[in-house]
Amino acid sequence: MAERLRLFVSAGPDLEAEREIIGQAVARLPVSLGWTIKRTPKRGEPLAPALEAVRACDVYVLLLGTDIRAPVGLELLTAQRARKTILAFLKEETIRTPAARIFIRDAQVSWTPFSNGQQLETLIQKALAQRILERAESYAISPVEWETLSALVEQSSPKETAEQEPIEAGGAGGGGVIIAPGRDLPPGGVLVGESTM
Repeated sequence: MAERLRLFVSAGPDLEAEREIIGQAVARLPVSLGWTIKRTPKRGEPLAPALEAVRACDVYVLLLGTDIRAPVGLELLTAQRARKTILAFLKEETIRTPAARIFIRDAQVSWTPFSNGQQLETLIQKALAQRILERAESYAISPVEWETLSALVEQSSPKETAEQEPIEAGGAGGGGVIIAPGRDLPPGGVLVGESTM
């Protein structure tokens, strides 16, 4: 039985807000499942741990905006060679660099376009909910979670809004671990902020 769903988010530095949205969307999924989220390393950080995280992930998420930057292409190639589930999201931009246009054409992925953060959140939640439902026995979700995730997958997409409130960074875009209460807490452990009495 899987204790945690491992996610790798691959994106260039122009998509920090979208990475934050994905982290928050995962945290809001109606399931008591732990998550490990890794991401494309920042400039100057070592590449090897990121590529190892791609090989170890359950779901590889690719985001593309205006431009493609290293090492995103290598991360995608690593995910493809490891036969990972790939979710590719393409931000609807008016201008893309020539490198981004070539990457879109040659990446050999099925791109899902999105126009704003709310739409990306809905798309990623539905895709991850579908993944969890397909492997429900592996993740040991409850019947209530099954019903809630099924309803989420069946919901129609919200209408696109012309303007979206800016996302306030809360740290979710930098990668991390989301614990599942009752599953990830070690015996005798206490969640931060909770009283032991």
